[in-house]
Amino acid sequence: MPADPTADPALPAALPTWDDAARPTTTAYAEVDAAARAHGDHLRLIHDVYRDGLRRAAEVLGRVADGTAEVGEARSALHDVGLRAAYDQLGSFCGQLCRGIEVHHRIEDAHLYPALRAADEAELGAVLDRLVDEHDVVHALLLHLDEALLRLARPEAGPGDLAHLRHGFDHLVRLLESHFRYEEEQLGGALGVHRVPV
Repeated sequence: MPADPTADPALPAALPTWDDAARPTTTAYAEVDAAARAHGDHLRLIHDVYRDGLRRAAEVLGRVADGTAEVGEARSALHDVGLRAAYDQLGSFCGQLCRGIEVHHRIEDAHLYPALRAADEAELGAVLDRLVDEHDVVHALLLHLDEALLRLARPEAGPGDLAHLRHGFDHLVRLLESHFRYEEEQLGGALGVHRVPV
């Protein structure tokens, strides 16, 4: 998939992305009964856990940004220790969140999507292929985020490193939200109709 066309040219590399308009869709499962829809809604509930985690990570990242703005002005070791703790918290939390998203996607690729493909390849095949491709883009972005966190943890890290991390994180959040919505809209009904466990 192409690089992010909105990437800041001052940042080291364009980020991978996708074109939402090029996504295949299915309408075969748009009108399902309430029981089937409720079964499919379990996927949304799982995604909501990640949405909440991303919101919390953004809050921590905002606090790190606030602290970084003060680094040049502050000279106390106490402030530096507080900033290091914020970096450590961000790295630990983002690391856990990123691992969780990666595991979630690999489970979908290995179990959920094959079950749906077996149930209705003709209607869902192109959507499932696209979702797998999007998982690969998300994985590349998670690796980028991990590298940005490592750069930020260096003693010589500066505002540019934080900007790079923030840009990558914001891009990841935009793509994940788009991916989650697409997956929920396209697969929610099918999960219920075919009683595929989530």
